[in-house]
Amino acid sequence: MTGEQASSPDPLPARILVVDDILNNRKVLCQMLTAAGYEVDSAPDGPEALKFVQAEPPDLVLLDVNMPEMDGFEVCRRLKQSAATRDIPVIFITARTDTESVVQGFDAGGVDYVAKPIQIQEVLMRVATHLQVNRLAQSLRCQNEVLAREMVRREAAESAARKANDAKSQFLSFISHEMRTPLSSILGFIDLVREDLGDQASAECLDGVTRIRSSGEFLLGLVNHLLDLAKIEAGRMPLVLEDFDLGKLLQDLACETQPLLAKNGNRLEVIPGTVETTIRADLTKTREVLLNLLSNAAKFTQHGTITVTLERTQAEMPAFRIEVSDTGIGMTPEQLQRLFEPYVQATAATGKKYGGTGLGLAISRRLCQLMGGDLTVRSRPNEGTTFTVQLPVCVAASTPA
Repeated sequence: MTGEQASSPDPLPARILVVDDILNNRKVLCQMLTAAGYEVDSAPDGPEALKFVQAEPPDLVLLDVNMPEMDGFEVCRRLKQSAATRDIPVIFITARTDTESVVQGFDAGGVDYVAKPIQIQEVLMRVATHLQVNRLAQSLRCQNEVLAREMVRREAAESAARKANDAKSQFLSFISHEMRTPLSSILGFIDLVREDLGDQASAECLDGVTRIRSSGEFLLGLVNHLLDLAKIEAGRMPLVLEDFDLGKLLQDLACETQPLLAKNGNRLEVIPGTVETTIRADLTKTREVLLNLLSNAAKFTQHGTITVTLERTQAEMPAFRIEVSDTGIGMTPEQLQRLFEPYVQATAATGKKYGGTGLGLAISRRLCQLMGGDLTVRSRPNEGTTFTVQLPVCVAASTPA
């Protein structure tokens, strides 16, 4: 580092008040402390000392015990009674070193004793020690105050966030419930209209009906996703655990997604595990997660291959790992960072071209985590994407909030 380096200014010297009714004692202590670099003031008796401290609180008080009108113990007690002066350290200087006097001094609030006749080095050492202790205590008090304010601020922020999240969940749940019944009715009427039209309708008319139903199905799917997300975020999504064959579920889903695969000219390869594939989990939620991953792979891949592998692992606990890999468009590291956030598409162009609500992957990951597992992803642009589902062999039962 070149040039002049800025340095913080030296701290101001500590201010010490010497209280003694004997002038010579005050002079000796004042000269000694001044020579050591302290700012020193003095008072001849207790009342004057109290006036001085109230006007200009020092950093430390050297206090004689035997004084007329008001002894040092009483001066110290009065200092400790005031919030403005109670933290000032008081060191007694006295010839009274019997146990009773020492105890009385500490009981009054003193921090130390120096016996007369005084030893200069001893006084300087005790003064320096208690000034340092008091600075550390003040620093700790300040940090505690800052911490207390921060805790209050965080608790208020967390409370506000919880209330906002609850309000959002209630709003989503209300809107979704209010929309789902009418949408289901609309879809039913569309089916009736299509049946009534039969073969007499024009191709343009049938295409319009098909588009209406497709839009209605999209809206109904969005409503269901919103309900699921609201339940998960509110901690009210229950688990229905049962034993089922994970390998068979994958084979069933492979058959179910064939029309979607064929639409883009894709080929699906399922590689089941060679070991026992029975799992205890929520069948409906596991199926939803895997179907979402297969549908996404088929949607974002053109004339490619989608591979599903299943294996059993023995890491921290017995678990199944299901990987869904495709040779599709892939994603950049920036897109991966936000992939599991609700309402987020990889890019605006992707969302416009391929559709989707931006909720499927967010819900899928939360469902995996709800069952004690996780959903992760790795991808490279134009090379494909691999989603990995990790689920315990035996999912623990949980009680929704």
